Amino acid sequence: MTDGNVTLDCQPTREGDTLVFPYKITNTSGGDIYVLDALPEFDAATGEARVNLNSAVIALGEDGFAHILRGIAPLPPGRKVSVRIIPLGTKLPTGEALERRLTVELPMHEIGPYNPELPVNKYRQREIRGVILTAQYMVASTEGFSAAPVDFAPGLFRVSAKNTIGQVSSISCQLPARGLTILVRSDDFPRP
Repeated sequence: MTDGNVTLDCQPTREGDTLVFPYKITNTSGGDIYVLDALPEFDAATGEARVNLNSAVIALGEDGFAHILRGIAPLPPGRKVSVRIIPLGTKLPTGEALERRLTVELPMHEIGPYNPELPVNKYRQREIRGVILTAQYMVASTEGFSAAPVDFAPGLFRVSAKNTIGQVSSISCQLPARGLTILVRSDDFPRP
């Protein structure tokens, strides 16, 4: 799918009990963009910061599709969080492409950074019509834009803007599916 001059191509496959989403974001916009799909994490065992390139927010939408978001997770409704989690950005100059590979273990279940996994009996199984993969990015010419290199993750940047959340762009690809299900949470999980 296209958002102006930024495109997202994906061709998912299944490898045993894993859904594999190889995707490519191409930037022909005439300016640099920063793809927001690298989640900073803290390793409790080592006490060091690291990057997770396989993180995603997964939720069942009202449209019957499983929405897989590689970007800024929505906040849980009715709950305050002390720190908003903003993925790190990969600079993608105009005329170039970024290739990534996301894997999702089956059974697919709703998950996000503000909601820990639940016991199995706290989910309900639902059939889905397909999957919508969405990747988010920020344009370098956005008002108030800044990108600071990350010491623990060479090649990645902490990006911000005057209105970071409101100035992020999204591109998606929709993939129909048969015979796939998702485990839906029974708590206050935010859904599209």
